[in-house]
Amino acid sequence: MIRTAFTATVFTTLFASVASIASAAPFKPCVVYTEAGKFDKSFNEMAYGGSQTFAQKTGVAVAEFEPGGEDAYPGALQAAVTAGCTDVALIGFRFQTALAAFAPQHTDVRFTLFDGVVPGANVASVLFAEDEGSYLVGVASALASKSGTVGFIGGMPAAVIQRFEKGYAQGVTDTRPGATVLTGLVAADPKGFSDPFAASEIARDMVRHGADVVFPAAGVSGLGALDIAQAKGALGVGVDSNQNYLYPGRMLTSMVKRLDVAIDRAFEAGRTQTFKSGITRLGLKEGGVDVVVDGDNRTIWTAAIVDAVARARKAIVSGQVKIASPS
Repeated sequence: MIRTAFTATVFTTLFASVASIASAAPFKPCVVYTEAGKFDKSFNEMAYGGSQTFAQKTGVAVAEFEPGGEDAYPGALQAAVTAGCTDVALIGFRFQTALAAFAPQHTDVRFTLFDGVVPGANVASVLFAEDEGSYLVGVASALASKSGTVGFIGGMPAAVIQRFEKGYAQGVTDTRPGATVLTGLVAADPKGFSDPFAASEIARDMVRHGADVVFPAAGVSGLGALDIAQAKGALGVGVDSNQNYLYPGRMLTSMVKRLDVAIDRAFEAGRTQTFKSGITRLGLKEGGVDVVVDGDNRTIWTAAIVDAVARARKAIVSGQVKIASPS
């Protein structure tokens, strides 16, 4: 049966070992968003929700920093440290370069990077298995599509976007051999995550070529693609956070990454001195990714889709289905 609610229990061991570093300063959690802002209806907003959960649960305020662009990332990191932050969460792989240079200079600060990897005794790198969640979306898309043609739109060339694309395409073709998966990128650089108009034009062209399901993994840009999809009679797929509510009855599902729970656990690890550096990967088995079925899209999920996605989930978790790594 498809899960319609999320639980946090799968994360209870995420940061379970004794910290390799400890700060003598009073505990102060902080989060640094990308320039899309904490209310982007996507990845940043999921992080914001998790930080607020932590603050409400513990009574500890979470400081926030919203740099205006990638060139301002180093300054935002410095501002966080100057403000006395002991635990800093960074939202997205684009912080990798800035953090790699900054973390070794501030070994008394604990950093948690989401969607990217930076080595260091004071850095925890948290990755999500987007390919696994996207495979389930692909299964559902293959069965929901009437035309046999679906579309995927990525924000920019990046490993995380490739995981989305590869998992989605394999889920579609494993379920419906001969189906067509159209693909497109919004831009060759980070601007691809903040250009809804460009994404809407790609979605428009995909629909023109027969796509009746459109899955954008492009941050704020994806909102433009979803708007065109519903306007042209295609189904949309949300990403990172639950976006089903944007177009009730026109969203097939949303592929969510449980950043909200992961950031709450990261701050809890800092508070209890149980921080662990290194790489953690969160997939279906760990509850790190999932597809959403709720009141806004349940009528679209036929018995065949429900059954096929349930079987695919079980096969991925058991290792029976292997998703090809991005080339």
